[in-house]
Amino acid sequence: MLRHPSLMAVVEIVLTDAARDALERTRAARGDELTFVIGNGCCDSTAPFLFAAYMAGPAEQRVGEVQGVPVVLETALVDLFDGYEVVIDAGKDPGGDSFSCETELGLRFSMERVPLPR
Repeated sequence: MLRHPSLMAVVEIVLTDAARDALERTRAARGDELTFVIGNGCCDSTAPFLFAAYMAGPAEQRVGEVQGVPVVLETALVDLFDGYEVVIDAGKDPGGDSFSCETELGLRFSMERVPLPR
């Protein structure tokens, strides 16, 4: 379904203290041109990825920003996030096999969708 830009979803996104620290450490190593991408990935499903110099594709849309970092979501998933708060956390990366920037620090972002109070 195509949406008019004025009707685009805005997803509530928050970082845990661990995720905020991981983001700041990654920003110090990689610079300010970072983007969180939540998609329907082949291996990590909807795990959040942090990419440097990311250019969103035609099937993605910006749904928010956290700590000055844009958040891009695969358009097909937008309705699944409506009415939810996305909580991004960070922890030790057991595998180190991701393209996400924080893995260079031995960390990996994860997320949880929490229903917003009504």
